[in-house]
Amino acid sequence: MARAADGIVGTVQMHPSWAPNQPHRGEIAKLMVHRCARRTGLARRLMEAIERAAVSQGVHLLTLDTKRGDAAEALYRTLGWTAAGTIPEFAIDSDGSPHDAVIFYKAIGDSSR
Repeated sequence: MARAADGIVGTVQMHPSWAPNQPHRGEIAKLMVHRCARRTGLARRLMEAIERAAVSQGVHLLTLDTKRGDAAEALYRTLGWTAAGTIPEFAIDSDGSPHDAVIFYKAIGDSSR
């Protein structure tokens, strides 16, 4: 979580996998940066911090999804994430319209196990 003088400006969450055959995997569930803190490098710092936290928990493969065409899609690519594919109509926007999602993955830490 990132704070500024007037409150929280960013957060990121990782869910470790509960599947018995995937103890090495985690999912980035949500990265959010307040409008006032965008384009400051905060999203990059939050993602770097969650990667370090994941490695410390024994996670060395992360996945995430993001809305196709969003600024986050370009951000993840610059952070070394690999697009695995696109799923059509993956989620529903607040106006009720469906949107496609790009699925990403990234090997972190010691992934040679």
